[in-house]
Amino acid sequence: CGNVGKARLPSPIGGSITTGQLIASGLHFQKALFTRRYQFDDQIGSIVEHRVYISQTLKSVMVLEFTLISSTSKFVTFSYASTFDPLNQTHNPETTCTGGGGVEIDVEFTFNSNLSTSSMYVYEGVLLSRDDHNRYVYVTICTQQPNESIQTLTMSSSIQFVSTLASSIDFGPDPIDQITVTLEAINRFDEALTKRNDLLNEHVQAWKNLWKSGIDIEPMENQPFVLPRIIFDTDKDGENDTVITTFSRALDIAQHVNSSMYYLLSSSRDDWPHGMSPGGLASQSYSGLMFFDMDWYMMPALLPFYPSRAANILRYRYNSLDESNKIARIFGYNGSMFAWTASYLGRPEGCCDGKGGWELCIEQHITGDVAVAVQMYYYATKDNLWLENIGWPLLRDIAKFWSSRVTKTNDTTYSIEKVMPVDEWCDNVQTKCGDIGINNAIQTNAVAIVSLQLAKQVGDMFKFDVDPEWDIIAKKLKINFNYTTQTHIQWDNASLTPSPHNYVCPEDVLYLTYPMNFNVTPEIIRNDAETYISITCQENAGMTAPIHTIVWLMLNEPLKAEREFNRSLQACTYGEFHVRNEVDIHADIIGGHGFKTPNNGSNKRLFSS
Repeated sequence: CGNVGKARLPSPIGGSITTGQLIASGLHFQKALFTRRYQFDDQIGSIVEHRVYISQTLKSVMVLEFTLISSTSKFVTFSYASTFDPLNQTHNPETTCTGGGGVEIDVEFTFNSNLSTSSMYVYEGVLLSRDDHNRYVYVTICTQQPNESIQTLTMSSSIQFVSTLASSIDFGPDPIDQITVTLEAINRFDEALTKRNDLLNEHVQAWKNLWKSGIDIEPMENQPFVLPRIIFDTDKDGENDTVITTFSRALDIAQHVNSSMYYLLSSSRDDWPHGMSPGGLASQSYSGLMFFDMDWYMMPALLPFYPSRAANILRYRYNSLDESNKIARIFGYNGSMFAWTASYLGRPEGCCDGKGGWELCIEQHITGDVAVAVQMYYYATKDNLWLENIGWPLLRDIAKFWSSRVTKTNDTTYSIEKVMPVDEWCDNVQTKCGDIGINNAIQTNAVAIVSLQLAKQVGDMFKFDVDPEWDIIAKKLKINFNYTTQTHIQWDNASLTPSPHNYVCPEDVLYLTYPMNFNVTPEIIRNDAETYISITCQENAGMTAPIHTIVWLMLNEPLKAEREFNRSLQACTYGEFHVRNEVDIHADIIGGHGFKTPNNGSNKRLFSS
């Protein structure tokens, strides 16, 4: 609701061959290619491969290609139908909500006949609603997408169509005009054309280099990836008529690992410091925006293998400091209050105007989550230059926020009141906590303490000015704990009724064990695990089961860990390409598919255990 951070764009490389029979489809993770193969009844033995990819080496370059794989003729003729029709796209009005206006999430395109040529069509678009600074947001697509549907291929040639895109986002938060965006798209188009003969090879090589890092799953010693085929004579007529091919567990795990990493890598670039959306949620609530999944699931999954891409996520948070400072001031706080749902430039998106509201305003643990991400990145890289120039400004402004956000309850205790916790089912039903929130949410207070302590440590390390209140508040901020049962308590006056009448959804207490390692001992970890894992909602297994896996391994409980590992491996995963959803497919899902949070949760589970 309200202004959104992403708009739907028509794909200039979308379409299919209409005259042939589709015989195979494949997503090549190693090469980042999506391919389809067609055969033609009127041209026996002829197979055409239809291939699309987005260049890894050139920014915002999309490629559509056709190649003749085999043929008994000198040439093959086929029809291709493109889905690219920017002048006639259907618009999608967003839902109106309190604190936000009814807006549309699409771009209105016009054809620029003055700049178009016989080999390049230029479509200029403007977002149908202005951004939070009352600025127009422009986008331009340059394409060779064919107008004619009939294509002819020979064995010695291929057909290639190049498309490029540029938008206002490429130029940062300052105002920019349409012609500047268009010229950037044209420049990218011209560069792609000069390299068109090398586009595929350079793209494949770049992905090959990416895959030099990652997780290799080897087959078990006595069990290859693909087991010997089993052949049956099912109808007992003396002839074998059924073949069963069995794949090993190691191959199943490897496919999940590689697909998860592929979706993460294909959504990030070294030259794109604008954050990463979790992708398709079950609802349209987040419209492709950035929130805490990026900092706690995606960044840690990238960090061991692709630290530069992990750094880009925190660079996005650094670039968002000005916007986050504005949010804090609206609420009457100091420092930086990061938006729960943010646009590419860090602006808050949705029904959050400083006057209250549910999670978009009061799910404020996101600000401390960023500090924990800074801690994880520094511990992994030991990059002092980065810590001084990027990490410190983030930690400083986050500490200022928490020191202004707390309430002094008495001489010995500080509290953080009226927040939405990580457990969004905090009223024990599948709804939100409402506009009021709860007090002293365990994970919110814990990340606030980490924020304050880390800011003091880093400030002292570089001899920066450090507010002495940071350390005082960190030592006195309330952490709900039952000293009799030696377990953490979710928030003030929280009570656990027997399952299934109470659910935790998603995780909160066990985040203190991983990734925070906060105020825990083996005894406390076990007590928390035995208390909360059994009542964690099932539908978010892609997010919660990886945490449970790590916790059980820390407690030397391999069988329990394996059970959670298996749950997270298969959670909401569909199709041959292992596309994940936020929840299992059901009739109420109105959002998209391809939820990246569980992809990265499952991989994080592997290298963190």
